[in-house]
Amino acid sequence: MTGIPEGNEYIVVNRAHGRMLTHSAAEIVVRHFPPLISDEPAPRGGEDRAPSPLEYILVALCA
Repeated sequence: MTGIPEGNEYIVVNRAHGRMLTHSAAEIVVRHFPPLISDEPAPRGGEDRAPSPLEYILVALCA
């Protein structure tokens, strides 16, 4: 016994989909949760409506 589950029980599938709202903002949907918005700050051409993509990466690393 190796401790590895038999079959495909150890495979995890994560899905998300998104759509561009403007040239700098996107709406992202993951599972059944409310949509997330990602936007760049004004100095980078966005409207600063939400965390930037890089900030979401940092959030994921913290999680």
